[in-house]
Amino acid sequence: MSTTTTLAAKAIQLSEAASRPGSPEHDSLKAVLALISRLDGEEVRLNAGGTGSVAVPELVVDLLRQVCAVLDRGDGVVVSEVARKLTTSEAARVLGVSRPTLIALLDKSEIASHRVGTHRRVALTDVLAYRRQRVAQQRQAYEAMMAEQDELGIYE
Repeated sequence: MSTTTTLAAKAIQLSEAASRPGSPEHDSLKAVLALISRLDGEEVRLNAGGTGSVAVPELVVDLLRQVCAVLDRGDGVVVSEVARKLTTSEAARVLGVSRPTLIALLDKSEIASHRVGTHRRVALTDVLAYRRQRVAQQRQAYEAMMAEQDELGIYE
């Protein structure tokens, strides 16, 4: 059984158990959600019995918060791995664009890709780098627009 299958199976089990009021998973979910909802930039530590503790990265805490909120609504959550090499459909999904838009970016060499047989593959790192670059460009354009509006006195 692959790791992806194991992750998905465990996520489905958790979704089902958390949706049953009175189950230990349901009660624990409520407690975890209440606890992490009250956090305000505070450090979260994971204590493993008497073996020690470790600080939990903020991104992991945020992911846990989101998963708990979805489960608390009664919806299910499925977790899967993201491969280091993505298909064009997967890469488009990560960027939030259509597949034809991604293909155009690949054709213009704005994102590197390679072929496996007749199919294209895109490195996850390249997709994430392009996304960071795009966000930075959007931020610069927004700041330039706001500066121009300030100069023109539009928001005074």
